[in-house]
Order: sequence, then structure tokens, then C-alpha cells
Amino acid sequence: MEHSLQTIYDNVSIADTLSMYFIMRKEKENITGRRRVLEKYDFSVLRVDINEEISLFLKDLARKQIEHAIKKELELTPYEVISDDQEQVFTYTELNKIGSFAKIINEQLPHKLTIPTMQNFDEILRVGDLLWAYCIELSYVENNARKYIYTFRKLNAGNIVADEKENRAGKIRNIMTLFNTRSNKLEKFKGGAIKLDATIDCIFESGIFYILQKSQFETLVGMAVDFQEQAISVVEELQKLDMIDGLEHISDAIIKNTAIHKKLVRLKKLQNYEKLDPGMIAKMKRAAKTEKYKLKTNEEGKIVIEDTKDVDMVIKLLCDYYKQGVVTGKNYGTYAGKFFDSPENLL
Repeated sequence: MEHSLQTIYDNVSIADTLSMYFIMRKEKENITGRRRVLEKYDFSVLRVDINEEISLFLKDLARKQIEHAIKKELELTPYEVISDDQEQVFTYTELNKIGSFAKIINEQLPHKLTIPTMQNFDEILRVGDLLWAYCIELSYVENNARKYIYTFRKLNAGNIVADEKENRAGKIRNIMTLFNTRSNKLEKFKGGAIKLDATIDCIFESGIFYILQKSQFETLVGMAVDFQEQAISVVEELQKLDMIDGLEHISDAIIKNTAIHKKLVRLKKLQNYEKLDPGMIAKMKRAAKTEKYKLKTNEEGKIVIEDTKDVDMVIKLLCDYYKQGVVTGKNYGTYAGKFFDSPENLL
């Protein structure tokens, strides 16, 4: 059941226990063929003992992040790959679509007694493993039953600091230092450190992700890389149709510009290109005039892509970017929007 942000805030506020976990990601061995990136990795969890000061900081951080969303009156909106308004909290419930990451939610965190506790910093720097994120578990009692809330934050390389003995290949490339306030001297830093940002990417409670940082969430669960694979598959499907010349320009754009990935994922969801024929191309030419653009075609009637402007416009046209309001008749331009079988469904 979907909660309001106020309910989540109240539940965090009454939480009486807090635990911290590091999430490790490792590429699976013996991967053959082309498998979806969401299934290419194994995720594991390490429990981290923390002191009261950090515990209070993390709980207060969760409260402040939710409170910020409440004060901005952000709406809860079902997740869409492309949305017109980023100033909202997206909800996501399709755990079966986030591959291996879902095992953290479904299999590992519910069995916390089996999760090992980190003993030293070397454990999170093992060869082949990547310190991927951290998770905060907040627990409270409701109707004599213990309930759990989880927050997640994706970690980047800049969040992790290690002394020179953890440098790879046995080479000392740099020396980490710190200023000792007791001796007033700069000294060599020994051990490791993790920078905890004053931000969380998403909250999970009762089967629902509440997404505060959309792009970070997509990277966290593996969507961002999966988008690229889906984008590539769209180009392959367009090649089979043999109705567009110059698809290599879209392939180049996929490599150079990640922004195009979501547009092609949107196109894959719409499946508009399956109906690409001379009649649809004629409609695309008329729609292109909205931006005073002339859709190029060759003698065979195929669409021709020659440059980045063509790439942008062809994807817009295939995605039904140009829309008209059924009430006012006003014209709009957007990749977003929900599909209805007929205008009557809006009434």
C-alpha cells in the first residue's frame, strides 16, 4: 500500500533501531552471450557497525530529506523513463524488472542475521568487488509488528579514501594525509574512510521505492546501463525494417550522448516504429514542419539520416513528440505522456 510522504516521515521519526550496510557489486563469472545488464552482476551486503553519532546523523538525514520533499509539496508519481516534471517523488514497484538488485530487497536484507559484519576496510576493497552503495535500515513497531524502512545512496569513487597499501598493483601512486588536531601536524592517513553525503537517492518501504534522485536511482539498480543496451536493440530492430538509411549516426549518438538512451527506451515502449511505412513517413514529414524541418527521404522513399539534427528529429517524430490537446486543441512537444486507447478514456 502506497504511503504518503508524511507517513514515511512519521515512521522514520519513531524508528527505534538503525543499522547500516554496504552493498557490494561483482560481475558474474562465465557470462556467455548477450545477457541483460540487470542480470550480469551479483550484489552482496555487509553489515557495518557504527557509533551513536553516525546513527543519529543518518536518521536525521532521512528525516530532513523527506521533510524537504514535503515542504516543496512534491507529488508522488509512478516512475516513467521520461517525465516532463522532475520536481516530484517517483514511486517504483516493479522489483522483477531491476534484475539482481532486487535480491537485496527480497532475499538478503530480510535475513539480516545471515549478513556478515565488516571486520576491516580490506573487505570492501577485494579484487573483483566494487563498493557500490550503502543502505540504512530504520525499524519501528506498528500494531505489535516490527516494520522496516530502507534508504539507499549510490557511492562514487570520490566517496572512498584508502591509504597506500590498498593501492592496486602494489604501487604507491599517492599518500593520503590528515591534520592531527592534537599534534598540529599533517600526518599519513592509515586505514580507510567513506564520505557519507547529506543526500539519499531513494527510500524503500512496504514494496515501494520512493525515488528522490531519479538518475542516481537508475544507476543504483542498473537501469542506466540497461537503457544503453535497450537503445542499441532499438537500432537493431530499425535495421531489420530497412526503412531508414544512416542508422549508424544513431549508433554513434548512443556512444557519445547518454541523453539519447532514454528517448530510445521510450520509443521501444511505444513500438511506433513497427508501423513505419510510406504512409507513416508522409505523416512524419507533415509533423516535421512544426520545427520548419524537412524530413529527408531517398528515391526509394526511405528516411535518410545524415547528421545529429536528423537523429534528433527522426527520434522525435517516431516518439510522437508532437501532440495536441483534446480539449483546447493546443499543440505540445514532449517525449512524456501516458497512452490512452481513445480520447474518451480521458473523460
